[in-house]
Amino acid sequence: MVLYYGRECMKSRLLNAIATLLICGLVILALPLTVPRLFGYQIFEILTTSMTPVLPVGSAIYVKACDPAQLEPGDIITYKLSSRTGLVETHRVVENDTASQELVTKGDANAQADVYPVGYDRVIGRVEYSIPYWGRMATALRQPSGIAICAAIFALALVLWTVADRGKSKRGNTARQDPAKKA
Repeated sequence: MVLYYGRECMKSRLLNAIATLLICGLVILALPLTVPRLFGYQIFEILTTSMTPVLPVGSAIYVKACDPAQLEPGDIITYKLSSRTGLVETHRVVENDTASQELVTKGDANAQADVYPVGYDRVIGRVEYSIPYWGRMATALRQPSGIAICAAIFALALVLWTVADRGKSKRGNTARQDPAKKA
């Protein structure tokens, strides 16, 4: 009886620990993709090699709105490729022409500056920080398969907690029985 009670207790604790680790893992994955948005950051993924090695392909970049007139050479910015599309690009400022309200940009891996300057009205913001390869994770989590995997992990944790709780209930019922009835 005591040995059985010990194994059930250990099994419940193990199931609880596994479920907690699964949920903590989901939270850790979600934090860098959600919390910065609360502070006004937009998150993008680097898709090309134009900014390597500083921003490798797959990096998540955190962009904060800024006053384009305050940008200096060396700042990395994200901007709309045109006012009509949703496509964006991330390059380094080479020159800020405040008189014409345009920025000359260049990708770090590119030999020459970009052909067309970027108007202030197309600037989304300055890249404040990045996490290498985290952008791939963010993109994967937004896909239907990524959402399904997160939901399955959450469901598995709930099942493990339920099984662990039933083990505790079973153990509690056994311990509460009248010792005279067992004999």
